Amino acid sequence: MSRLALGGAALVGAGLLACLGPYPNVGEKLDGVDQVNGTSYIALDGGGARILILAPFDGGRTAPFTRIDEQQPRAVQTLQGTYSGQNLDVDFSSTTLFTLPNEASTPVSGRSGASRKQLSPPTVSRVHVDSATSEVLDLSGSGSFAGRYRRLLGRTALVDGAAPDAPACAFHLANLAVESSEARIPGFNSAGMTQYLNRVEPFEGILSGKVTVGLVGLFSPVSTITFTDYADFEGVVLDGVQISSTDTSGNGGLSGVLGFRIQRDGLPPLEGSVDYGQVSLSNGNESGNYLVTLDGGATVPVPTGRRIPPLEQCLGL
Repeated sequence: MSRLALGGAALVGAGLLACLGPYPNVGEKLDGVDQVNGTSYIALDGGGARILILAPFDGGRTAPFTRIDEQQPRAVQTLQGTYSGQNLDVDFSSTTLFTLPNEASTPVSGRSGASRKQLSPPTVSRVHVDSATSEVLDLSGSGSFAGRYRRLLGRTALVDGAAPDAPACAFHLANLAVESSEARIPGFNSAGMTQYLNRVEPFEGILSGKVTVGLVGLFSPVSTITFTDYADFEGVVLDGVQISSTDTSGNGGLSGVLGFRIQRDGLPPLEGSVDYGQVSLSNGNESGNYLVTLDGGATVPVPTGRRIPPLEQCLGL
């Protein structure tokens, strides 16, 4: 269900390249993400994953946070800012919003794609801490932050590498990190990708590493996205390449192999890879199978579309 690469650039002419996308100046830093090194928690909302990353206060009263909302089946929003607390009341002050809307039914040429917005003044959400343990965080109050969160590394430990559904569960976790990265590549999944024509731009992971994106070809665009030690949250690290080859209407296919490492609390990590060679694109939308190999075992086809099995089953939520 991820738009793992360009999904069609709908290139509309070299004369427009200079003005397409929100950051047209060559060499300008694009995503402006803040790296947040903290504890990652996960909750599910209607089948979509909500990941909350909280950096420690380290003696102060304010610290950075990131909230990643993956809204089934295709949209992603990421909020960044700071949080501060007094007793059991916590204020989240959001300063940056990254958005990748669900535009599956919109022709590629009409899509807005991923974008970044600075929130000025910051948006403040107050929540109440109902309970907090080493594994569970219960928040109430603001609907956008409220929920029962579990520490992500404790949940990934429930993925049993010997279980029949382990390859699919590992892929779904790795795919969360792929989707998170897409929301911070300006113009992703739209004609705005033309700003990367004949250039390669790096983007930092929220936790560590980087991803680079580049595009070649004006009327038969090929985009290459390369992950290097990339992590947006605890539990998933990506290394590898995804390639999208399409026409200007977003019809074509994917290729490349992406390696992943699923970190598990108290257990060895699960290592595997995703081969995209059997994924087709129509109007930038995927069909077919991801070919997933886990820890040197058999290769398992995982169908595109909604997650099977669901994350609730994979993570015991």
